[in-house]
Amino acid sequence: MRVDEVFDLISSINVLNGSEIVPLYMATNRVVARDIIATRTLPAFDNSALDGYAFAYADIKNPLKIKGTILAGDKNIYQIGSNECYKIMTGAIFPNGADTVVMIENEKLDKNGNLIVPLDTPPNNARKITGEEIKSGELLLSKNSPLTPANIMLLAAQGISYVNVIKKPKIAIFSSGNEIYEPWDSCDTLSVYNANGFGIMAALSQNGFESEYKGVLKDQISTIKEALESCINYDIIITSGGASKGEADYMSEVLDLLGFKILFNSIDARPAKPTKCYKKGDKFIFVLPGNPMSCLLATYITVLPLTKKLAGFSEFLPQMQIAKFKGNLKLKASRANIVIGTVKNGEFRATNNNIYSPSMIKPISLSNFIYISNIGESGIEDNKEIKIFKIS
Repeated sequence: MRVDEVFDLISSINVLNGSEIVPLYMATNRVVARDIIATRTLPAFDNSALDGYAFAYADIKNPLKIKGTILAGDKNIYQIGSNECYKIMTGAIFPNGADTVVMIENEKLDKNGNLIVPLDTPPNNARKITGEEIKSGELLLSKNSPLTPANIMLLAAQGISYVNVIKKPKIAIFSSGNEIYEPWDSCDTLSVYNANGFGIMAALSQNGFESEYKGVLKDQISTIKEALESCINYDIIITSGGASKGEADYMSEVLDLLGFKILFNSIDARPAKPTKCYKKGDKFIFVLPGNPMSCLLATYITVLPLTKKLAGFSEFLPQMQIAKFKGNLKLKASRANIVIGTVKNGEFRATNNNIYSPSMIKPISLSNFIYISNIGESGIEDNKEIKIFKIS
């Protein structure tokens, strides 16, 4: 399946059912489950945008008697008369009769201690008007809005301490293969440490998703079947290894036994091609390549977009940006090619001229963007504009 077809497939999948209420301080990167209506007008009262003196603009040409100081947090309502002013602090309530603030840096007093206002002070300067930002009853955040730091502030300013969010997918991760050992185990030079599971978990965590690591599945049908059956309460199960056509790759056989239907059995993009996705009801299983680079690239291209879609994000597909390619690169035109590289000053450079083995890790650790070529594209010329997306 072409990468664009994979993206179309993910776009057609429904958001997870269900929501939960979480404390606001734990809601960052979650998605709002329902519209949120403002209950508080902001600003709730006319106030000063800076430290200075509040006065009536009609009196700008006259010396102004300073009646006192209004501090932020003072809830008294003060009144000025003709040719009077108050010293006022940022955020303090505007006194009745005043409409303008002259900043304290422009303070000038006559011999009697009266304020002389510079004549170039504009009317209504530094006066924040009640409701100019938000009015009670208006839509504050719509359903499916991401809870960014700014949106968290918006809710906190309304006195909202708990928020209803779409449930996150529950994710289980396995590695597979008799040759795989955990990083904390002793491992001889003819065996392999489990890098894939930790890379997948890190990519999910980087994007705000928790996952549970379930260990290494050995190459035995009964063991794999029992492990997958134990994950019935998970929305997404991710395995790596067992995706290509090796003699001892049992994952597809087990998934057939469990009634999972194939959504795609490969993606037409080297080196992430041996990537499979299965579905049963509302459960998804990814079988990612065993080669570490292929596995991590497949995670960025398939796992993360689906996870974001299930979690309710409206922007769940990789966010493309334009860069100029630096260098000249030949590509195999019969397939899409994943080019890993770095971006600096709007220029994309392929890591090691895109020469690597899918089993390597270091090249992708040195890269932070990828470009996926079109089928039929035989190369990239210097200064060509290409669409890339960030992976780290």
